Amino acid sequence: MKNKRTGFCLGSKPLIVLVLLLICNIFAHAVFAQASAGAAQITVRVTDPQGATLPNAEVTLYTRDSRIRISSLTDSNRTSRFDQLAPGEYLIEAQASGFARAAARVLHLEKGGNASLDIALPLAGVSEQVVVTAQATAQSTDEISKAVSVVASREIEERNEATVTDALRTVPGLRIQQLGGPGRLVSIKTRGLRNQDTAVLIDGIRFRDATTGDATSFLSDFAVTNLDRVEVLRGSGSSLYGTNAIGGVVNIVSDEGGGPTHGSLLAEGGGLGLFRGRAQIAGGTTRFAYSAGASHLNVSRGIDGDDAARNTSGQGRVVLRLMPTMTLSGRVYAGTSFVQLNNNPEVFGPLPLTGIIDARPISRADLRRYEMGVPLVQLGLGGTFIPDANDPDASAASRFFDGAITFAHRPVEAFGYTISYQGLATRRLNSNGVAGVGFQPFGGSTFTQDDGRIHTINARTDFSVGKHNLINAGYEFERASFSNRSTSANVADNNSTRVVEDSSTFFVQDQLRFLEDRLQLSAAFRVQFFSLHAPTFTPTAGAPYAGIAFDSPRSAYTGDGSIAYLFRTTHTKLRAHIGNGYRAPSMFERFGTAFFGGFFAPLGDPRLRPERSLAFDAGIDQSLYDNKLRLSATYFYTRLQEVIGFAGLIAPVSDPFGRFFGYVNTGGGLARGLELSATASPSRTLDVSLSYAYTNSDQQTPQVGGSGVISSLVIPDHQFATVVTQRIGHRAFVNFDLTATSHYLAPIFPRVYRFAGLVKADLGASYEFPLAEQRRLRVFGYIDNLFNRDNFESGFQTPGRTGRAGASLSF
Repeated sequence: MKNKRTGFCLGSKPLIVLVLLLICNIFAHAVFAQASAGAAQITVRVTDPQGATLPNAEVTLYTRDSRIRISSLTDSNRTSRFDQLAPGEYLIEAQASGFARAAARVLHLEKGGNASLDIALPLAGVSEQVVVTAQATAQSTDEISKAVSVVASREIEERNEATVTDALRTVPGLRIQQLGGPGRLVSIKTRGLRNQDTAVLIDGIRFRDATTGDATSFLSDFAVTNLDRVEVLRGSGSSLYGTNAIGGVVNIVSDEGGGPTHGSLLAEGGGLGLFRGRAQIAGGTTRFAYSAGASHLNVSRGIDGDDAARNTSGQGRVVLRLMPTMTLSGRVYAGTSFVQLNNNPEVFGPLPLTGIIDARPISRADLRRYEMGVPLVQLGLGGTFIPDANDPDASAASRFFDGAITFAHRPVEAFGYTISYQGLATRRLNSNGVAGVGFQPFGGSTFTQDDGRIHTINARTDFSVGKHNLINAGYEFERASFSNRSTSANVADNNSTRVVEDSSTFFVQDQLRFLEDRLQLSAAFRVQFFSLHAPTFTPTAGAPYAGIAFDSPRSAYTGDGSIAYLFRTTHTKLRAHIGNGYRAPSMFERFGTAFFGGFFAPLGDPRLRPERSLAFDAGIDQSLYDNKLRLSATYFYTRLQEVIGFAGLIAPVSDPFGRFFGYVNTGGGLARGLELSATASPSRTLDVSLSYAYTNSDQQTPQVGGSGVISSLVIPDHQFATVVTQRIGHRAFVNFDLTATSHYLAPIFPRVYRFAGLVKADLGASYEFPLAEQRRLRVFGYIDNLFNRDNFESGFQTPGRTGRAGASLSF
């Protein structure tokens, strides 16, 4: 396949408007305000439990509105100082090697005043971290009134995870599925819901493919690069984050930099022909901070020796504090990937016409014979499905570019505003030729290209009404465009589609704190209006959607409320959360087309209505033994009132677009269950986490036509995960993590199969050599799938036992 040029053009008008607006703000305030008026400073001293100061401890400062997040290391005087700060409320946390992270401290800084703070780090205890996802403002662990999990960069490094989705496998309530080896399609299913029900954010701004409407197509491309942490909100988040947040939200937070220049270099290699390299650097001052990182993953062989995959990504961030009350920041995140694809799994053998089939793959020897062209009737019996057979001329390539710029200003302590622009461009290219076995295109190769562009301008304000009431409100404008081009050997089937849609959103949130901050209340409301531009089709003659008047999607209204109460004497927190959600139909669901075996087919329905849901959860969080043990339990309930499904049997005579199959509105579903987790640090050298989730998820309409199965597919009833890290001295550690599920149902067209539960255990060890005060060399080795378990994800083979080793230099 000859690659074609795939450049991106974000369009200049939204960016020009925003830049002019920022310039006007900067010059106006430079003329009429003094840069240092009312500026103050905070000095933080970090100690051990005996009061001895700690060198090179990392201190991070946050503002409530998330406008500022500054990291710094304690200096030769064992202190960290933050200068030129505006009056207001700040959250401060600290951490150091060999100690638990301290709980976030809240400090109120008066105008023109200075403040000092001593933070004692415990030798052992469960680390706590400031999070911003749940309420869209910085909050400490005790203040959060929703179910939130945080996977910190330290844990990701100790597990040596290469991708963000790998790091999320142990989060309770999340089902992470990868259809094959590295680079293959990854999906996140939250609380028994579907791929499209989890919104993905990059530094708090929505990331989604304009074509599909969600981020699933690019999840496998999110490498661990320049990463600070990953936050997960479990439960409805549409009132704050809009479409696709029915089940939850994943926020990928990049490193904001700051402090003395520091960074790292990493290289590793291993089984499947794997090589991974990564470079990161960060630094800055109180006024200016930067961070940047790049990574490359190359898998030359893959599972069957012909499953090559490549991924290259880069991320950078710059924060400039123009004044104590004013910041300007920019971020760039880009990636490109390529992966060789296999066939979809196929049914095999004499099977009953109805019911659920136990999934048993044919033997590896028979699979190789099948790939060489041996007819099915000559293969041995004993299996009920054919795993993903090798396809030598099927591949997928993708790339994305995500750039954002944000201006934030707080002219007075009680009032601030933020203006941001994000430009997101995505491209996916899929090709398939006639080579291979099973169902292949007829007469020549097929090629599809999907391009998406999303421009987002967001203006947000927050203001305090007294000391206990914080109100956020704002407006968001989004322009999304989608173009789809399909070609095949039959030029008469070649076609293209282009769709542009605008949306305007108004949102407001009110957060209340009473009884010395023990009682937390929040309420949010969001309304979004859509405006569809006239779609264009080529060729116009015979185009399935030509000559039809299209209405814009219906407006979406969502509300959200939560409450939490903390019993400080017993360290017990009770919380509850209720909200409704929505998902706007994607442009592909409304206007998409595809090739099946070389034949062109329309799939979309422009008349689709948005999906709607109602969700509730309640839980308890308990800290015990001086925070050496934290327990959490959450009950959740989500009702999908109406969804968009894929119908396999449509009468083309009655369908206005002549479809045999495609997207339709259908009945909703119901998911409910229980999430349990425990995190313990019984000693300063041992960290243990356990999680368990029970999920009962059903659909009103069977997801596979004629099967009669209403249980949600790919969702196991039971999921379990554990992570154990044992440190040996100051230089070595051993890490073990395990994920396991009960059996689950999944489709292999046109039947439903019962797959055995998944079990995957990874074991790793690391040793660190100190080279200088700020330089360290770490060597490590890991064994993935330690028990060599044969795991099949919906019929796709996953890697067996593999090993990898490498080294990392930190400076």
